[in-house]
Amino acid sequence: TKQRLRPESQAHHHMSSMTLPRGTIPIAAASAAGLVLAKYLHDRHGSGGSSGRLAEPIPIQELPFEVLQALHKAAAEHPSKQEPADGCTAAVTVAYAFAETIFIFPITPTTPLGETADQWAVAGKTNSFGVVPKVQQMQSEAGAVAGVHGTLVTGALSTTFTASQGLLLMIPNMYKIAGELLPCVFHVAARAVAGQALAIFGDHSDIMAVRQTGFALLSSHSVQESFDLALASHIATLLCSVPFVHFFDGMRTSHEIQKCHALNDKQVKVVMDLLEDKIDEFRAQALNPSHPTLRGTAQSPDIYFQNVEAANPVIAK
Repeated sequence: TKQRLRPESQAHHHMSSMTLPRGTIPIAAASAAGLVLAKYLHDRHGSGGSSGRLAEPIPIQELPFEVLQALHKAAAEHPSKQEPADGCTAAVTVAYAFAETIFIFPITPTTPLGETADQWAVAGKTNSFGVVPKVQQMQSEAGAVAGVHGTLVTGALSTTFTASQGLLLMIPNMYKIAGELLPCVFHVAARAVAGQALAIFGDHSDIMAVRQTGFALLSSHSVQESFDLALASHIATLLCSVPFVHFFDGMRTSHEIQKCHALNDKQVKVVMDLLEDKIDEFRAQALNPSHPTLRGTAQSPDIYFQNVEAANPVIAK
């Protein structure tokens, strides 16, 4: 005998056996198809660039021959040694070499960068300019980034280290630094932004919160990359005047010890010598009573957005 279904079971059985009318597309599939079609039509008939895309791809430029020659010579004369290091040590090695001032405030998992820089300064370790950087702990991350901004405006190379809510406190000054095209690098051991609770999980929610500031983002996925891309970010910011956030996973890459080809001071000094013209150009634009310039004005909308767009060629580099 057939078992009689209850009314609600009959309704459920009826709905589960229903089929969509022929030609009907589920809403999700229709939305996805619409986005793909819109992208195709935009690429084919859009107004941006000769190919119709939003922008032409940035061409990859080879390094000048004399630069490649100098780098190969430095690698041959001052070879790297393999030694154990963690991500924090890798990043601060490069940051310290390029910095004349370093403003710090401790926050997990970036604290080792500031501690190491402070210890080196106390011990009298010099940077690639032959001077001991000024390392100063501030009252908060907001003060640290303000110190960086102030010294950059006066023509001194500066850096800072932070993570999580600390990076969020730096956002107002990050807009100013990027808007004024001041070259610098923030080194960040990425960490979850505290919501319902504090966490030291190494996600990238703090990095995602600063994408709109105008800083370029460069991510290292290993300790070796923390050496290499820290150096690349300091080179790139001087070449294009766009500030960088160099970041890596907190509590993993930041504290993970790996055997790496560590950069040595002589190799970094060769790079610094190659960037001498760019460093001089940066210093020439600093605030100076001998050639005063107007900064920090209030502009009406028409002038303001012209100045915003004036930075596009620099960013396109």
